[in-house]
Amino acid sequence: MMSESSVIVHIVWHDAHSVGSGWQTADDIGADPCIVESVGILISKVKAGHVVIAQSRTDDEQIDHVLAIPVAMIKSMQVLSLDSVSAVSPSPSG
Repeated sequence: MMSESSVIVHIVWHDAHSVGSGWQTADDIGADPCIVESVGILISKVKAGHVVIAQSRTDDEQIDHVLAIPVAMIKSMQVLSLDSVSAVSPSPSG
């Protein structure tokens, strides 16, 4: 049975990224970081030095689309309250 204590988090983090697709000069490399926002179910205590989240989890604890983000790359992490999650309508409003 699925855990009653699912914690859903919103993480803002710096990603490693490609800065070009071929020959270029150093001046062509932008200074801005690649900032990523991810939301998922927090999976605790599975990978040292990382925050691990999953997109989906079944009632028998199988997880899918797992992302392990190194702690040093995280800018912020917010636990989403049950209120913020339940405020989202399951169907598009027309």
